[in-house]
Amino acid sequence: MRCAKCGGLIHLDEDCPECGIGYREMLEGISHEEMRRLFKKIDELECECRCIDLEASLMACELENSSLILPASMDEDNMGFVQLPGPNNRQYIALCTDMDEFRKCFDELTPLTNSWKQQLTLLEGGADGFVINPMGEVCFLEMEFLRQYFLDDE
Repeated sequence: MRCAKCGGLIHLDEDCPECGIGYREMLEGISHEEMRRLFKKIDELECECRCIDLEASLMACELENSSLILPASMDEDNMGFVQLPGPNNRQYIALCTDMDEFRKCFDELTPLTNSWKQQLTLLEGGADGFVINPMGEVCFLEMEFLRQYFLDDE
């Protein structure tokens, strides 16, 4: 069981080793109203968590069926992709949802479209994920999300 004061692990009829509150004192300190409030809060948080999981799953389905635009620099011998810095000094491959977003910052580059599966292979070059619409409503797709929905375990 968890201590109502600090969240530490306690055993039946023993004081909390973290904060020292007595087991019986803890039980006497919680009213029925407080318990109902806590149960309601836990239910709300679990529902919120389920909603986040559902949204992530829906986003993954949309991405899998998308054809996002990849800004590329091309010459006779090489093709390069735009990587931009993001949170925690990580590097992200830029993608755009449409040509309007592409034109905001990549007008001098070549727009390429590939299947989502092909775009995922670009991560093998060491990028930390994707940044979608870097000059608009930016969205970072972190490796944790990409591994969960698209990439095989390493």
